Amino acid sequence: MFQSIIIIGSNPASRLALIRSVGKLENSRVKLIVLVLHEGKHNRPFDSYSKYVDSFYYAKKFDPEGLAKLLLNHLREENNKPIIMSVDDDSACMVDIIQDQLKPFFLYSHINFQAGAIAALMDKQKQKELAKQFGLNVVDSWTTTCENGKYTIPEGVRYPCFVKGNLCYHSAKQYQKRCDSRLELKEWLEVMSRSYPNPLLIEQFIDIDREYGVIGYCNQNDVIIPSIVELIDGGHGGHKGVSAFGRVNNPSLNEDITNNIKKLMRFIRLSGMFNIDFVESNGKWFFVELNFRFAAYGYAVSCSGVNLPAFQILEKNSLNFSTLNKTVVENYTYVNETIAFDDVLGGARSLKDYRILLNKADCCIINQTDDPKPYIRFKKKMVVNYLKSIIKKIVKNN
Repeated sequence: MFQSIIIIGSNPASRLALIRSVGKLENSRVKLIVLVLHEGKHNRPFDSYSKYVDSFYYAKKFDPEGLAKLLLNHLREENNKPIIMSVDDDSACMVDIIQDQLKPFFLYSHINFQAGAIAALMDKQKQKELAKQFGLNVVDSWTTTCENGKYTIPEGVRYPCFVKGNLCYHSAKQYQKRCDSRLELKEWLEVMSRSYPNPLLIEQFIDIDREYGVIGYCNQNDVIIPSIVELIDGGHGGHKGVSAFGRVNNPSLNEDITNNIKKLMRFIRLSGMFNIDFVESNGKWFFVELNFRFAAYGYAVSCSGVNLPAFQILEKNSLNFSTLNKTVVENYTYVNETIAFDDVLGGARSLKDYRILLNKADCCIINQTDDPKPYIRFKKKMVVNYLKSIIKKIVKNN
């Protein structure tokens, strides 16, 4: 029997995607850690109702020592080392920082077992420099800091530009903005200097024709890339850049990209799962960001034949994973209901369009007949929120 799998993250759909991928493996047992901003009472998340979840806990975001206490006091086991898996950058960073405390009792993603090595590579400008070194295209960019009302505009910035957090963690969508002139950039940096005490990345703005996610597993030497996932229908507002509907493709879609990624990952010597965001503009692919974690669309890759968590579980147990399938079913589509339905609530998508998406997808992240309880709970919340949005519109119009 495999040991317990501990899944950590803040997004319930992403957690459920990993829970079910792990659940496809025989004798798997999942313990769930839900990251929250504040301590106190919380509504039970819908993914915790999955039949694959044995127990679930809450941990505070940005509190690695609190997470260490939870893991060491409640989740370590006598005869086995549970495997920790992350679904977002915040949890991946927290685990990486405290790994010296975890090492005697747990297995986890790492870079040469060096605490903080993954967190250090969550600097997007460093990632872009590495990507360029290994033959991947990047857009021109500049970094700046702004704090206590003070900021600088780097020399050479071209407009329009796009501003976002330079760190993969602590970097929410509300801190992102397109600026069409130096004046707009100045005004935005003034706002950020009062609310965002972390480095910012200013990138040359380009028009995006398509978006892709490359997902894989690396055990320091071997790099498995089963798929390039195309993000066909993206979310809006706070979900911009996140796929509501996508398609799993064979990595042969762009072999130059996958070959260069393999060189990059071997250089980094990661032991764990990863995904890399790309955008296509005028026929050219540009590196966006490297994440050291499982992505929600990874569940579609699992359903289409390649279960990346299985690679990590076998490798962490010093078992051979060479016999595992590495070829996906081509053109396999998926829908992430949370992204699509939030667009309905925000007015960017009709309820009819939402249903069309669900009906045409080969798999749904949440709605699965063999594990029905998460979708039942999600649907109840969805109905309540939809009715609230209608009432809000009526009140506003009157």
